[in-house]
Amino acid sequence: MFNKHRLWSRLTVLLLISFFIAACDGDDGAAGADGADGSAGPAGPPGPPGPQGEGIDPVAAAKPESCATCHGGVGEEKHQSIYDQFTDPNTLAVEITSFTSVVNGADFDVTLQFNVTQDGAPYIDPVGMSPSVESQSYYIAEYDSGTGEFYNPAGGFAASLSPANAASNGDGTYTLTQTLTYDPLAMAGGALVAKLADGRLDIEDRQAGKRVAMYSETATDSFDIGDIAAYDSVANVQACIDCHGAPYRKHGNIDAMVAGVPDFTHCKACHNDSSSGGHEEWQHMVDSPLAWATGVPLTPEEEVLYAYDRTLVNDVHMSHAMEFPYPQSMANCNTCHENKLAQILDNSNFTPETCQSCHPIRGIDAWPGEAYAQSHRAPAFEYLWTQAGVEGFHDVVTAPNCQACHGAGVAPAFDEYHSGYDAEISNDAGERYADLYTVSIDDVSLAGDLLTITYSASDPAIVPEVLVSFYGWDSKNFIIPSHTRDGSDLCPSSRGDGCRFEYEAGDTSPLFTSFQEVAPGSWVLTADMAAFVPVLTDDIPTMIANGDIKKAEITLTPELTLTIGGEDVDVALDAVTQTVDIVAGGLVANYFKGTDAVVDITKCNACHDQLAVTFHSGSGRGGDIVACRNCHNPTFTGSHLEMASRSIENYVHAIHSFQDFDPGSTFATFDEVDATRYNLHIGHVFPNFTIKNCEGCHNPGTYNVPDQSKTMPGVLSVSDNPATWYEMVGGLAVEKPAGRNISGSVPEFVTGPASRACGACHRADLINPDLAGDLASFNAHTEAGGTFVENDAEDTVLFGVIDKIMSLFE
Repeated sequence: MFNKHRLWSRLTVLLLISFFIAACDGDDGAAGADGADGSAGPAGPPGPPGPQGEGIDPVAAAKPESCATCHGGVGEEKHQSIYDQFTDPNTLAVEITSFTSVVNGADFDVTLQFNVTQDGAPYIDPVGMSPSVESQSYYIAEYDSGTGEFYNPAGGFAASLSPANAASNGDGTYTLTQTLTYDPLAMAGGALVAKLADGRLDIEDRQAGKRVAMYSETATDSFDIGDIAAYDSVANVQACIDCHGAPYRKHGNIDAMVAGVPDFTHCKACHNDSSSGGHEEWQHMVDSPLAWATGVPLTPEEEVLYAYDRTLVNDVHMSHAMEFPYPQSMANCNTCHENKLAQILDNSNFTPETCQSCHPIRGIDAWPGEAYAQSHRAPAFEYLWTQAGVEGFHDVVTAPNCQACHGAGVAPAFDEYHSGYDAEISNDAGERYADLYTVSIDDVSLAGDLLTITYSASDPAIVPEVLVSFYGWDSKNFIIPSHTRDGSDLCPSSRGDGCRFEYEAGDTSPLFTSFQEVAPGSWVLTADMAAFVPVLTDDIPTMIANGDIKKAEITLTPELTLTIGGEDVDVALDAVTQTVDIVAGGLVANYFKGTDAVVDITKCNACHDQLAVTFHSGSGRGGDIVACRNCHNPTFTGSHLEMASRSIENYVHAIHSFQDFDPGSTFATFDEVDATRYNLHIGHVFPNFTIKNCEGCHNPGTYNVPDQSKTMPGVLSVSDNPATWYEMVGGLAVEKPAGRNISGSVPEFVTGPASRACGACHRADLINPDLAGDLASFNAHTEAGGTFVENDAEDTVLFGVIDKIMSLFE
């Protein structure tokens, strides 16, 4: 089928030496003349192969991976099991039995009595002091039902158990005492929350200094004071859970839900309306990025501009809008405020503080030549005012009374600017376009080499593109994907019609023999499988006859443009897919989808709302991971990601390990802003507080070492070659004189499925901090336990290795 090469070495015995000894009575006589040579003996067995040298055939050197021999259950045993300790039921429990306050002159002595149990039995510290759990604390949150705000009580009532103020009573009961300058029980409303945590989990080192900690055991209890029950947050804990996992604990260890008090009460002890915010750098990094990146202190004007209260709304909005790579539009208020939009979009909230929590203030020159108006980010105030021609009289400091005009008949009200939904995903009523506008594959028939597809759309305005990809062997990958880069006699350029099984009404392609619109919104298309003329594989009919192709995948990616707010918007729709038995005809159900899916798309949308909207232009790529594989196939290099395959598992793993895109372009010239933001980016962690929660995306049982009979080998991209690089010195980025260690040193390599999928996370952890030596060791380990051979420019090595390895499983 493909070009095959076999290396054989054979050692043959060519010389046989015989000794003849003559014996006789008496003295030995003189030596006689040499006799004639005897006949040659049989050939000896072949000797061992000689060492690989120059000219060794990389295809012949390729071998299956042996990762499963040592690491077969690693996903469950070393990754998911750690996260499961966080989610498993707790055996540790704390119960507050009394909380009292006694006058002591001008102060108040408070006493907290509580019990601690583990597995239902009293927890008695062996040294007779406070519990030996790692984290022990209690907090007071003061609530004013008149204003609906939380305050930090005088004296900052928050303490930790320690021998200085707490003692074990020796029977699982504990007493904590503290002197305060106020009486906590006299508050109109409030709550005491107790927290214990034990068994700190081994999560990423990247969390160092990030105030994130996860524990196998946590316990909370509360004591409510006054009218705390009147508080009802306008945000939903379920929204936090959707993206950050259940149970949701802010910072990994602060429970948002504590029995006996309203949601978020525990958080409000710190994030309240009377404490000054501590992250003015969030506004600084988007308003004055060069000053931020180079450590220039805030000016007196900026200190006023960026001052804010440390409320949950401010810290959550600013961090997600400015610091974190938030995977949704910041205009999608419904994500966190579902069923409560009327409350948050009420015009009483049209204030500088509300708006500033998402929008930068200035940002006109935030990035070279442009304002801070990135897609799906909240644009800067001055950018919006300049665009509207009203910049002369708008100022968040000197003219803060927004409601004097907005909502007063002079200018639009709050809810006229924000519907609460992403305009690409939902209409103003919250109806998702993917639900309102759909496409379907209605029939597929096979006649010889012709594949005929009947498909339709719920609205004739929808324009579906048809993609046809062909699976290699019985794997989940395509040997001929619709988005193939394989040049052909039909199309040597590798990117034009004739190379790809992709069709949209009006296209001209020799791969599609007929197209008919049988009615508005209904079409019939015929693809000729024999018309594809490949370079790197046999033609499709031959591959079908050889058993190398058994199934095809048909995908519809719909597009629809609607006019929204006077602008044309490509709205987000769902793709649909259908697997076809390309040998016998007929449809195949649940082929790496449905009940046999590797990934649960609803888990993707929990964070992304509508998958692909924030990282792809266009509209119809959501709804089905299988649709992504038409482009994200292991036969393609990683493009924006260095030392990666474009296969979906490699791409997703590397991205969620926060490997950054295109460092070669980013660091073509040294820039402190790019370097500091790069350093910030690679320090982020998967939103479950650890990448070890494989089930954050995967279905159970689908995240161990890949089955090589179901997953093809693939190719990794070259390393980028930045002209400059950086290192962090004293918190500031400075140019690294020697350049980047790994730049330009790693060519394209062909490797196996575990090296590609599991290796995506592990390589990202080495690529991000530029650990060249560790990366070389990891790649050597991959080579020793599988395949890691250099590809050639024509990809003959890649396809040769695929054929060799996958043929083992025919």
